[in-house]
Amino acid sequence: MNNEVLLALAKSEGFMLEAQSSSSHLMHLVSVEREVFSYKTLSLRLYHYPAWVMQSYLFLLLNLIIIGAASWSFRWWSLLKVNPVPINANTLAVPTKTVKQKQQKTIFTKQVKNCELSSLYGVNSATHHLFLLVSFDCNFNQNIDIKASFNALVAKTFAELRGRSVNVVDSNYLAITLQGVPVTELDCYVARLHKCVFVLCQNNQKGITRKNIKIGACDYKLGADEIMINQFAKSALTLSQSSLLQHCHRLPLRHIQEKVLSSKQVIENIEKNKFILFFQPLFELSSGNILQHEVLIRVRHSKHGLLAARYFINQVYNNQDTLILDKAVINQVKRLIQSESSALTVSVNLHPNNWFNDEFWHWLPAQLTQLKLNAKLQFEIREEDFFTPRKKITNALNIIKKDRSQIIIDNVKNSEKIATLINHNEVCALKLSYDLVRLVHEKNHNQMKIKKIVKAAKLLNLPVYAVGVETQKELFILAKLGVVGAQGFYFSEPLQEFTQTVFH
Repeated sequence: MNNEVLLALAKSEGFMLEAQSSSSHLMHLVSVEREVFSYKTLSLRLYHYPAWVMQSYLFLLLNLIIIGAASWSFRWWSLLKVNPVPINANTLAVPTKTVKQKQQKTIFTKQVKNCELSSLYGVNSATHHLFLLVSFDCNFNQNIDIKASFNALVAKTFAELRGRSVNVVDSNYLAITLQGVPVTELDCYVARLHKCVFVLCQNNQKGITRKNIKIGACDYKLGADEIMINQFAKSALTLSQSSLLQHCHRLPLRHIQEKVLSSKQVIENIEKNKFILFFQPLFELSSGNILQHEVLIRVRHSKHGLLAARYFINQVYNNQDTLILDKAVINQVKRLIQSESSALTVSVNLHPNNWFNDEFWHWLPAQLTQLKLNAKLQFEIREEDFFTPRKKITNALNIIKKDRSQIIIDNVKNSEKIATLINHNEVCALKLSYDLVRLVHEKNHNQMKIKKIVKAAKLLNLPVYAVGVETQKELFILAKLGVVGAQGFYFSEPLQEFTQTVFH
C-alpha cells in the first residue's frame, strides 16, 4: 500500500501520519496525541488531535443554546416581575402641571392593567377590626370541643394578626373577632375564614357544601359602639343567608363616635384653634401621580378626640358661623401653600351656606389676589348645589372666573345635567357620589351610571374621579369604566404631617 492511499485512509478517520505542530498561541493548550496499531509483524503509528478539539463545534453550539435560553428567560422574568414604586406618605408634593395640561391629558389616559393597579403608589397600612358572625349547618361529634377546635383553626389561619378571639354562641353559631386587618384585605380575610370553616366542617361531616357556611362581617375602628357593630354584623349575616350565591357579606361601620359636637361647640373650638387639617391625596390611575389634595377638617373633642366633618357639618349653622368655619380653613390652607415650595394643588369643600353668602365672596377675592392662590386652590361644590337656580350662585361663579380659580363638582350621581357644563370653563373635574363607588363591582346598575357619566364628561374634556375607594375590586371596575383618578383608604389615609409642621 503506497503512502498516498494510506494517507487518505488515515485522514478519513481523523488521523495523521506525522505529528503537526500547533500554532504558537495554542501549543500549551492543544497537544497532538499518538496511537500505535499493530498486526502480526506490522505496526503503524498515527497521530490525532484530542476529541474535544475534533468535536469543538458541538461544544460551541451547545454553549450558544445555553446562553440564548438564559438570556431569554432573564428578559421575560424582568418583564413579568412587578416592581411597586413606593410613595412617601409624608410628602404632599404633586407634579408641576397646569390645569389645562391635566384636562388635555385625560383624553389620552390609558386603560390600566390589573398588574399596574396592584402597584399603584400609596397603598397604606391602615387597619380595621373585623367582627364576624358565622352560621354553619354541621353536626359535630359530641366528644369534640367546638370552641377549642375553632380557636386552634383561627389561630393557625390568622397567625399574623395581633388579636383573635372565638366565642361559640350555640352549636351552629360563632362570633369571631379579628384585630388589625389591613383595610385593603378585609374581603380577603372574610373569604379566608369562610374557607377554613368549610374545611373543618367537611372533615367532620361529609357532604357539607360551601352554601352551608354563611358569614356576616362588620369592619370598624377602635372605639366603635359594640351594639352597632353587632347589629351591622347581624344585618350582613342576614344578607348572606338570603343569597344562594354570596356566602359572605361585609358592612362597614363608619360612624365610630357615640355623640357629635353641637354647632356652638364646633364654632367655639374653631375660634380657639382646636382643629387640624388633614389632606386626602387623589391619585391618577394611569401614572400613580398625585393630582390634588382634598382638605378635610378635624375638630378636637375632649372625649372622642379628633372628629371628622361628617359628625358635625350637617347641623344647623347660621351664615356667620359658616363664615367663621370656612375662613379658618382657608387661612390655614393659605399658610400651607405659602410655606410649601412645591406646586401642590389643594381642593376645599366649602360649607353649602357659603356658596350663597355674599359676605364670604366679598372676603375671598382679596385672599386669592394677595397670595396668588388661584392656580393652586380649587373649590368643591355638591352637584345639587351647583345646579340650583343659576341666580343664587352667579356671584360666586363670576368671582371664581375672574380670579381664575376652578370648581370640582362633587357627589355626582347621574349624567343628566353634565351637558349643561359646556359654557362653564371654571369647572375642571367631576367626583362621583360615594354611593355609586361603594361595592361597584357587585352593582351593574351603578356601573352603567358611571359609564354614562364618564362618556358625557369626555365630551367636555372633564376628568371623572372616584372617592371612598376601599378595595382592589372596586378600583379595577372603576378603571375599566374610564375613571381617571381615585382617592380613599385603598391608597392612603388622610395625611397630617404638613399641618403639624406648619401650624403647630
